[in-house]
Amino acid sequence: MSQKSQRTTKKSRNHKVNRKYKDRLFRYIFKNKKDLLDLYNAVNGTSYTDVSDLTITTLSDAIYIGMKNDVGFLIGNCLNLYEHQSTINPNMPLRGLFYLVKMLQAYVELNHYNLYSSVQIALPFPRYIVFYNGEKEAPDCEELCLSDAFPKTADSKPALECRATILNINYGHNQELLNKSKRLADYAYFIYQVREYLKQGCTMNQAIDLAIEDCISKEILSDILIANRAEVKSMLLSTFNEKEYRKMLRKEARDEGLAEGRAEGRAEGRAEGRAEGERELNNLYKKLLSEGRMEELELAITDNEYRQKLLTEDS
Repeated sequence: MSQKSQRTTKKSRNHKVNRKYKDRLFRYIFKNKKDLLDLYNAVNGTSYTDVSDLTITTLSDAIYIGMKNDVGFLIGNCLNLYEHQSTINPNMPLRGLFYLVKMLQAYVELNHYNLYSSVQIALPFPRYIVFYNGEKEAPDCEELCLSDAFPKTADSKPALECRATILNINYGHNQELLNKSKRLADYAYFIYQVREYLKQGCTMNQAIDLAIEDCISKEILSDILIANRAEVKSMLLSTFNEKEYRKMLRKEARDEGLAEGRAEGRAEGRAEGRAEGERELNNLYKKLLSEGRMEELELAITDNEYRQKLLTEDS
Protein backbone atom coordinates (compact mmCIF):
# COMPACT_ATOMS: atom_id res chain seq x y z
CA MET A 1 0.00 0.00 0.00
CA SER A 2 1.37 3.45 -0.93
CA GLN A 3 2.04 6.10 1.71
CA LYS A 4 -0.78 8.19 0.25
CA SER A 5 -3.22 5.27 0.52
CA GLN A 6 -2.09 4.62 4.08
CA ARG A 7 -2.67 8.27 4.99
CA THR A 8 -6.11 8.20 3.36
CA THR A 9 -7.07 4.98 5.20
CA LYS A 10 -5.78 6.34 8.49
CA LYS A 11 -7.67 9.59 7.96
CA SER A 12 -10.88 7.62 7.31
CA ARG A 13 -10.44 5.60 10.48
CA ASN A 14 -9.72 8.72 12.52
CA HIS A 15 -12.67 10.72 11.20
CA LYS A 16 -13.57 12.95 14.16
CA VAL A 17 -17.18 13.84 14.76
CA ASN A 18 -19.56 14.47 17.64
CA ARG A 19 -22.50 12.45 18.92
CA LYS A 20 -25.22 14.96 18.03
CA TYR A 21 -25.55 13.52 14.53
CA LYS A 22 -29.35 13.49 14.56
CA ASP A 23 -29.79 17.24 15.09
CA ARG A 24 -28.68 18.31 11.64
CA LEU A 25 -30.69 15.59 9.94
CA PHE A 26 -33.78 16.68 11.88
CA ARG A 27 -33.45 20.23 10.52
CA TYR A 28 -32.82 18.89 7.03
CA ILE A 29 -35.92 16.72 7.03
CA PHE A 30 -38.22 19.47 8.30
CA LYS A 31 -36.91 22.29 6.13
CA ASN A 32 -39.89 21.75 3.84
CA LYS A 33 -42.80 23.94 4.95
CA LYS A 34 -45.43 21.28 4.24
CA ASP A 35 -43.66 18.73 6.46
CA LEU A 36 -43.17 21.34 9.17
CA LEU A 37 -46.85 22.31 9.00
CA ASP A 38 -47.83 18.63 9.30
CA LEU A 39 -45.57 18.32 12.35
CA TYR A 40 -47.16 21.40 13.92
CA ASN A 41 -50.65 19.96 13.31
CA ALA A 42 -49.59 16.63 14.83
CA VAL A 43 -48.22 18.27 17.97
CA ASN A 44 -51.11 20.70 18.47
CA GLY A 45 -54.10 18.81 17.13
CA THR A 46 -54.74 21.50 14.50
CA SER A 47 -55.54 21.17 10.81
CA TYR A 48 -53.72 23.97 8.96
CA THR A 49 -53.31 23.25 5.23
CA ASP A 50 -51.99 26.50 3.74
CA VAL A 51 -48.20 26.65 4.01
CA SER A 52 -48.33 30.41 3.47
CA ASP A 53 -49.74 30.62 7.02
CA LEU A 54 -46.30 29.57 8.28
CA THR A 55 -43.35 31.98 8.52
CA ILE A 56 -39.89 30.57 9.24
CA THR A 57 -38.03 32.46 12.00
CA THR A 58 -35.18 30.00 12.63
CA LEU A 59 -32.11 31.65 14.14
CA SER A 60 -28.87 31.20 12.29
CA ASP A 61 -25.40 31.89 13.60
CA ALA A 62 -24.86 34.03 10.52
CA ILE A 63 -27.21 36.52 12.19
CA TYR A 64 -26.74 35.73 15.87
CA ILE A 65 -23.16 34.59 16.39
CA GLY A 66 -22.98 31.39 18.44
CA MET A 67 -26.77 30.87 18.52
CA LYS A 68 -28.54 28.44 16.25
CA ASN A 69 -31.80 26.63 16.87
CA ASP A 70 -33.32 23.76 14.95
CA VAL A 71 -36.63 25.22 13.74
CA GLY A 72 -38.38 28.46 14.63
CA PHE A 73 -41.60 29.60 12.97
CA LEU A 74 -44.69 31.72 13.31
CA ILE A 75 -48.17 30.44 12.55
CA GLY A 76 -51.31 32.37 13.42
CA ASN A 77 -50.65 34.04 16.76
CA CYS A 78 -48.17 31.38 17.91
CA LEU A 79 -44.38 31.63 17.96
CA ASN A 80 -42.90 28.13 17.89
CA LEU A 81 -39.45 26.90 18.79
CA TYR A 82 -38.75 23.26 17.89
CA GLU A 83 -35.46 21.71 18.98
CA HIS A 84 -34.03 18.23 18.71
CA GLN A 85 -31.89 16.69 21.44
CA SER A 86 -30.06 13.39 21.61
CA THR A 87 -29.17 13.86 25.28
CA ILE A 88 -31.28 14.60 28.34
CA ASN A 89 -30.50 18.20 29.20
CA PRO A 90 -32.12 19.93 32.21
CA ASN A 91 -30.92 23.29 30.87
CA MET A 92 -33.19 23.29 27.83
CA PRO A 93 -35.51 25.93 29.39
CA LEU A 94 -32.55 28.30 29.70
CA ARG A 95 -31.54 27.64 26.08
CA GLY A 96 -35.15 28.18 25.05
CA LEU A 97 -35.27 31.48 26.91
CA PHE A 98 -32.22 32.76 25.02
CA TYR A 99 -33.66 31.69 21.68
CA LEU A 100 -37.18 32.96 22.29
CA VAL A 101 -35.93 36.36 23.45
CA LYS A 102 -33.98 36.71 20.20
CA MET A 103 -36.97 35.59 18.16
CA LEU A 104 -39.28 38.05 19.93
CA GLN A 105 -36.73 40.82 19.50
CA ALA A 106 -36.65 40.11 15.76
CA TYR A 107 -40.47 40.05 15.71
CA VAL A 108 -40.70 43.47 17.39
CA GLU A 109 -38.08 44.99 15.11
CA LEU A 110 -39.62 43.51 11.95
CA ASN A 111 -43.02 44.98 12.82
CA HIS A 112 -41.51 48.35 13.90
CA TYR A 113 -43.16 48.22 17.31
CA ASN A 114 -42.31 50.95 19.81
CA LEU A 115 -41.24 49.55 23.16
CA TYR A 116 -41.98 52.92 24.80
CA SER A 117 -45.52 53.17 23.48
CA SER A 118 -48.38 53.63 25.94
CA VAL A 119 -50.19 50.80 24.12
CA GLN A 120 -49.23 47.24 25.03
CA ILE A 121 -47.59 45.31 22.18
CA ALA A 122 -49.53 42.18 21.25
CA LEU A 123 -47.02 39.34 21.11
CA PRO A 124 -47.45 35.86 19.61
CA PHE A 125 -47.95 33.02 22.10
CA PRO A 126 -44.63 31.19 22.60
CA ARG A 127 -44.44 27.39 22.49
CA TYR A 128 -41.20 25.48 23.03
CA ILE A 129 -41.06 21.81 22.04
CA VAL A 130 -38.00 19.58 22.37
CA PHE A 131 -37.99 16.32 20.42
CA TYR A 132 -35.84 13.83 22.33
CA ASN A 133 -34.27 10.91 20.47
CA GLY A 134 -31.45 9.80 22.79
CA GLU A 135 -30.29 6.47 24.20
CA LYS A 136 -31.43 6.93 27.81
CA GLU A 137 -34.93 6.00 28.87
CA ALA A 138 -37.33 8.94 29.13
CA PRO A 139 -41.11 9.36 29.50
CA ASP A 140 -43.21 10.06 26.45
CA CYS A 141 -43.79 13.61 27.64
CA GLU A 142 -42.46 15.81 30.43
CA GLU A 143 -42.16 19.51 31.17
CA LEU A 144 -39.00 21.27 32.28
CA CYS A 145 -39.29 24.74 33.85
CA LEU A 146 -36.68 27.45 34.10
CA SER A 147 -38.04 28.40 37.53
CA ASP A 148 -36.81 25.06 38.90
CA ALA A 149 -33.27 26.40 38.57
CA PHE A 150 -33.91 29.42 40.83
CA PRO A 151 -33.62 29.49 44.63
CA LYS A 152 -36.96 28.69 46.21
CA THR A 153 -38.68 31.48 48.16
CA ALA A 154 -42.03 31.33 49.91
CA ASP A 155 -43.07 34.94 49.42
CA SER A 156 -42.31 35.71 45.76
CA LYS A 157 -42.27 34.31 42.23
CA PRO A 158 -39.34 34.62 39.81
CA ALA A 159 -39.53 37.35 37.19
CA LEU A 160 -38.67 34.85 34.44
CA GLU A 161 -40.18 31.58 33.30
CA CYS A 162 -39.70 29.35 30.28
CA ARG A 163 -41.32 25.95 29.84
CA ALA A 164 -39.90 23.26 27.60
CA THR A 165 -42.16 20.37 26.65
CA ILE A 166 -40.00 17.29 26.02
CA LEU A 167 -41.48 14.72 23.63
CA ASN A 168 -39.77 11.33 23.36
CA ILE A 169 -39.74 10.43 19.66
CA ASN A 170 -37.69 7.25 19.94
CA TYR A 171 -39.17 4.46 17.85
CA GLY A 172 -41.91 2.85 19.97
CA HIS A 173 -42.71 5.99 21.99
CA ASN A 174 -45.50 8.55 21.49
CA GLN A 175 -47.10 6.35 18.86
CA GLU A 176 -50.20 8.58 18.56
CA LEU A 177 -47.99 11.56 17.70
CA LEU A 178 -45.92 9.54 15.22
CA ASN A 179 -49.09 8.28 13.56
CA LYS A 180 -50.10 11.89 12.86
CA SER A 181 -46.75 12.89 11.32
CA LYS A 182 -45.32 10.45 8.78
CA ARG A 183 -42.10 12.43 8.48
CA LEU A 184 -41.52 12.26 12.23
CA ALA A 185 -42.33 8.54 12.30
CA ASP A 186 -40.02 7.90 9.34
CA TYR A 187 -37.23 9.88 10.98
CA ALA A 188 -37.61 7.91 14.23
CA TYR A 189 -37.51 4.60 12.35
CA PHE A 190 -34.46 5.57 10.28
CA ILE A 191 -32.43 6.51 13.38
CA TYR A 192 -33.62 3.32 15.07
CA GLN A 193 -32.36 1.24 12.16
CA VAL A 194 -28.95 2.96 12.15
CA ARG A 195 -28.59 2.15 15.86
CA GLU A 196 -29.70 -1.45 15.40
CA TYR A 197 -27.08 -2.09 12.71
CA LEU A 198 -24.42 -0.46 14.90
CA LYS A 199 -25.36 -2.76 17.77
CA GLN A 200 -24.94 -5.72 15.42
CA GLY A 201 -21.29 -4.71 14.94
CA CYS A 202 -21.53 -2.77 11.68
CA THR A 203 -19.32 0.23 11.08
CA MET A 204 -21.03 3.59 10.83
CA ASN A 205 -20.67 3.48 7.03
CA GLN A 206 -22.25 0.05 6.86
CA ALA A 207 -25.00 0.93 9.34
CA ILE A 208 -26.04 4.01 7.37
CA ASP A 209 -25.99 2.19 4.02
CA LEU A 210 -28.03 -0.73 5.37
CA ALA A 211 -30.52 1.60 7.10
CA ILE A 212 -30.92 3.63 3.91
CA GLU A 213 -31.55 0.52 1.81
CA ASP A 214 -33.99 -0.81 4.39
CA CYS A 215 -35.93 2.48 4.52
CA ILE A 216 -36.03 2.93 0.75
CA SER A 217 -37.43 -0.59 0.33
CA LYS A 218 -40.18 0.27 2.84
CA GLU A 219 -40.81 3.76 1.35
CA ILE A 220 -39.62 5.44 4.55
CA LEU A 221 -37.99 8.83 3.82
CA SER A 222 -37.48 7.35 0.37
CA ASP A 223 -37.90 10.65 -1.48
CA ILE A 224 -35.10 12.23 0.59
CA LEU A 225 -32.86 9.16 0.73
CA ILE A 226 -33.00 8.45 -3.01
CA ALA A 227 -32.51 12.04 -4.14
CA ASN A 228 -30.11 13.11 -1.37
CA ARG A 229 -28.41 9.91 -0.24
CA ALA A 230 -24.92 11.40 -0.29
CA GLU A 231 -26.00 14.47 1.69
CA VAL A 232 -27.80 12.40 4.34
CA LYS A 233 -24.83 10.06 4.70
CA SER A 234 -22.44 12.99 4.89
CA MET A 235 -24.51 14.63 7.62
CA LEU A 236 -24.40 11.47 9.73
CA LEU A 237 -20.73 10.71 9.13
CA SER A 238 -19.58 14.30 9.69
CA THR A 239 -21.24 14.65 13.08
CA PHE A 240 -21.27 11.18 14.65
CA ASN A 241 -18.49 9.97 16.92
CA GLU A 242 -18.44 6.23 16.28
CA LYS A 243 -15.62 5.70 18.76
CA GLU A 244 -17.67 7.31 21.54
CA TYR A 245 -20.72 5.28 20.54
CA ARG A 246 -18.74 2.03 20.75
CA LYS A 247 -17.38 3.11 24.13
CA MET A 248 -20.94 3.71 25.33
CA LEU A 249 -22.02 0.26 24.13
CA ARG A 250 -19.06 -1.36 25.92
CA LYS A 251 -19.94 0.49 29.11
CA GLU A 252 -23.54 -0.73 28.86
CA ALA A 253 -22.23 -4.28 28.40
CA ARG A 254 -19.95 -3.90 31.44
CA ASP A 255 -22.75 -2.53 33.59
CA GLU A 256 -25.12 -5.27 32.48
CA GLY A 257 -22.48 -7.93 32.98
CA LEU A 258 -21.66 -6.64 36.44
CA ALA A 259 -25.33 -6.59 37.45
CA GLU A 260 -25.88 -10.09 36.10
CA GLY A 261 -22.74 -11.43 37.72
CA ARG A 262 -23.82 -10.21 41.13
CA ALA A 263 -27.33 -11.59 40.88
CA GLU A 264 -27.45 -14.63 43.13
CA GLY A 265 -28.15 -17.92 41.38
CA ARG A 266 -27.80 -16.44 37.88
CA ALA A 267 -26.46 -19.14 35.61
CA GLU A 268 -25.80 -17.00 32.58
CA GLY A 269 -24.48 -13.52 31.99
CA ARG A 270 -22.00 -11.57 30.02
CA ALA A 271 -18.77 -13.11 31.24
CA GLU A 272 -16.55 -10.50 29.66
CA GLY A 273 -18.60 -7.59 30.99
CA ARG A 274 -18.84 -9.22 34.41
CA ALA A 275 -15.09 -9.82 34.62
CA GLU A 276 -14.27 -6.30 33.48
CA GLY A 277 -16.81 -4.82 35.85
CA GLU A 278 -15.36 -6.75 38.76
CA ARG A 279 -11.84 -5.63 37.83
CA GLU A 280 -13.01 -2.03 37.80
CA LEU A 281 -14.54 -2.45 41.25
CA ASN A 282 -11.39 -4.05 42.63
CA ASN A 283 -9.23 -1.30 41.17
CA LEU A 284 -11.51 1.35 42.66
CA TYR A 285 -11.40 -0.26 46.12
CA LYS A 286 -7.60 -0.61 45.96
CA LYS A 287 -7.24 3.02 44.95
CA LEU A 288 -9.43 4.30 47.76
CA LEU A 289 -7.61 2.06 50.25
CA SER A 290 -4.12 3.13 49.11
CA GLU A 291 -5.10 6.81 49.32
CA GLY A 292 -6.53 6.38 52.81
CA ARG A 293 -10.03 7.42 51.73
CA MET A 294 -11.70 5.06 54.20
CA GLU A 295 -15.02 6.89 54.49
CA GLU A 296 -15.40 6.92 50.71
CA LEU A 297 -14.42 3.24 50.57
CA GLU A 298 -17.09 2.31 53.11
CA LEU A 299 -19.70 4.39 51.28
CA ALA A 300 -18.70 2.87 47.90
CA ILE A 301 -19.19 -0.63 49.29
CA THR A 302 -22.64 0.08 50.73
CA ASP A 303 -24.07 2.71 48.37
CA ASN A 304 -24.53 1.58 44.73
CA GLU A 305 -25.34 5.08 43.42
CA TYR A 306 -22.21 6.56 45.00
CA ARG A 307 -20.13 3.62 43.74
CA GLN A 308 -21.32 4.17 40.18
CA LYS A 309 -20.49 7.87 40.51
CA LEU A 310 -16.91 7.06 41.51
CA LEU A 311 -16.58 4.51 38.70
CA THR A 312 -17.80 7.06 36.16
CA GLU A 313 -15.37 9.73 37.41
CA ASP A 314 -12.53 7.24 37.31
CA SER A 315 -13.23 6.09 33.73
